[in-house]
Amino acid sequence: MNAPDDLLRNIRVDGECLTTLYDQWVPQEMIVLTDDIRCLVMHDPLSGREAVWYLDGENNYCGSHIEAVQRLHPQQILSAVAPWFDDLTRYSLSASPVGIPDAPLMPNFLATQLAAAWCVRTLTETRQLQTALAEQDKDIAHFGEKTLSARRVRRLLGTRVGPESLVVLSPLTDIPLRSQISFVSNRQLVHRFYDKETDCSFYLSWWEKQLDQLPSFYCPKANLLVSDETMAGMLPALILGWYLSNPHHVASIADAQAFEARDYGLGQASALLAESEAVETTLPHAPETTSADMISESWAFLSQNPSSPTPVEEQRTLQEKKQSGRLFERLRSFVKKN
Repeated sequence: MNAPDDLLRNIRVDGECLTTLYDQWVPQEMIVLTDDIRCLVMHDPLSGREAVWYLDGENNYCGSHIEAVQRLHPQQILSAVAPWFDDLTRYSLSASPVGIPDAPLMPNFLATQLAAAWCVRTLTETRQLQTALAEQDKDIAHFGEKTLSARRVRRLLGTRVGPESLVVLSPLTDIPLRSQISFVSNRQLVHRFYDKETDCSFYLSWWEKQLDQLPSFYCPKANLLVSDETMAGMLPALILGWYLSNPHHVASIADAQAFEARDYGLGQASALLAESEAVETTLPHAPETTSADMISESWAFLSQNPSSPTPVEEQRTLQEKKQSGRLFERLRSFVKKN
């Protein structure tokens, strides 16, 4: 890794050569996107803030956010990273992950900034549905020959994070699935599930300090988000950014333990079933205000200062809730078959 002074060498700001940075900012590394586009990543060790400078081929400072660059155009930067996000979307986000060998390793905040700018221009068909509008007797999405029913999505919205492995029923095939990988990005806890029969992944996401609330549901192949969260439209970008900055996700997902019925003994499943009442979860009332569409939410996110901390929320008491009776009925049937 280059020394901090070496990273600043020959950089010009407003035509003047740069000799030092303001305050306690420390340059960390130079991320090369192309020969003509580079990113100087900086860190403030006192506050934990991170920042980036976009530089052109002549080492001119062009801006600190992809949506506010000069000399360069946002589309020039996105053209450099588009092949990586194309592959990540096709494989890691939607199906079985593969490695992206040409992508440089970069910090999560920069990868997420790039992913957000790419998503608002590319994933334009993604729609967000409020939970109260997921009516029980309707199909809410189609892709290929597969259908996502509101009833099955509603069942997933009853999932709660607990001390054990997260196991849910696939909204496509009703097969029990274990979470392959979980991670925290921008204070959101994300769980990834994969239905091998349909080669389709889906996600459940909670705010890190609101694990007792309804999760957001996202299915990339169906271009569908089901959530009442105002910023739920940023979920694809948060996932893609984390994947780009954590290439080890490919091996982690490949090594993930699949659901095995023998892991859940009949007696254990029966006991859990006895403790849980098989009652349909009632969807919440429709919010008084309608959430903005995905593009508006993402642009709102991009306009924020990425270094500004989010206000600290009060810690909520985590409520341990059992999985629905229907899940354990399914588990018990799998145990009997095995």
